[in-house]
Amino acid sequence: MKNKILTATLAATCWLAYSACEDGKDEYLNDFSTILSFRNCDEIPLTVYRKGENGNYQLIVNKSGSGLNNTASASIEIMDDATLSIYNAENGKSYKKYPDDCYSFNGNKLVEFGATDSYQTRDITLVTEKILENNEKESNYVIPFMLYNGSDSINAERKYVFVKPSVIVPTVSFERTGYNMNTISDATVENEVKLNLPVAFSTDNKWTFDCKIATDETLLSAFNEANGVDYAILPESAYKMSGDGTISFTPGNNTSDLDITVNRSQLSYGNFVLPLRLTECTSPYFNVDEANNTCLFGVSYVPDESKLHKVALTESMITYHPNRIVEGSVAGMLDGNPETYYHSDWQIEPVLPHHIQVELPESHTALMFEYQVRHNNNNGAPQRITILGSMNGVDFSKIMTITEGLPTQTREKYKSPVLVGKEFKHVRVRVEATPANTSFAFAEFSLHVN
Repeated sequence: MKNKILTATLAATCWLAYSACEDGKDEYLNDFSTILSFRNCDEIPLTVYRKGENGNYQLIVNKSGSGLNNTASASIEIMDDATLSIYNAENGKSYKKYPDDCYSFNGNKLVEFGATDSYQTRDITLVTEKILENNEKESNYVIPFMLYNGSDSINAERKYVFVKPSVIVPTVSFERTGYNMNTISDATVENEVKLNLPVAFSTDNKWTFDCKIATDETLLSAFNEANGVDYAILPESAYKMSGDGTISFTPGNNTSDLDITVNRSQLSYGNFVLPLRLTECTSPYFNVDEANNTCLFGVSYVPDESKLHKVALTESMITYHPNRIVEGSVAGMLDGNPETYYHSDWQIEPVLPHHIQVELPESHTALMFEYQVRHNNNNGAPQRITILGSMNGVDFSKIMTITEGLPTQTREKYKSPVLVGKEFKHVRVRVEATPANTSFAFAEFSLHVN
């Protein structure tokens, strides 16, 4: 019986020792003990920001146990390489000690507790630039601390702290990257229209600094080639950038807008792009986010919808691919009856994209189209549509790809925005995705041009 009691007592004591670092409760309590320990132990991942100033970390040493009214003391030691090497070998670690110029210990390394003290603190200054420099060379650097030479017991499970700082370099970036379309209609009264492009700072801002933005025509060339479009660069006479492309950040503001004022009197109908690159941040401590530092600021100048006229479509004006109809008819999408429909070939060539193509008697630069989803099945409802234009019916250029706002339910109707492109006499409506991904169907289709 005594052996069973002894075994249970030892097991409970071992459990307390094991769980000490996990739950933060007082351990090894007995009628006479005073225990000293680090409040936070083992590896402490720490994030500091590069801001042109040093970071800091606070070590906290606790006094616990039943003898809380006792005085006590211990020393905080920064391990040397030899001591750390022994720790690594015993614990399966591969820590390396930061060079001494990466941090400084502030205050007395001797920690003394009066009768009423339950904890003591010591501040560590982190030299951010030096830590960043060393982190680029080695990932296992730590600042290793240990408690030793205690006047009373030191908790063996909570006597080590390995501060492992990672330095985050704040960045500036465009909030909207890639191609961003902004539509300007000639329905507006004013010739000048002010648009904006936000630039964001990645952390809470406490500083004043500037960012510079410049045009980069190579961005537009690459975009046109990659996307099969031929958008024109926005003429210099047609816009002004606030601050000539310089924006300012002030404390408390995490975003700053580049204002772009477009003078539509200097434009003809069409798609234009102002290709922008975020080139510089005047603070030496912050970086430009290279992954989000470009924007193709699109300006589509379109006629007001009221200036478009509806095309009187006939079957003879429309061709289609695949060149075979297995269900419905072209007439079914032109007759004003939503119970009839055109359905592209889902038997012989059930692989999208499929398209219909309209040949117009005259050339145009603007269009709008409408359609209705089939009345009794939505498997062929378009989920992605690309509109292309051509003068000869052979060589097409993309006008716009539409993926948002397309109807998904039977009988639903869709009306596109006014779209503009290079002069065209042929319009191709290419459906690239549907729920079934085999074909598409239009219950009704109409086209408006200018």
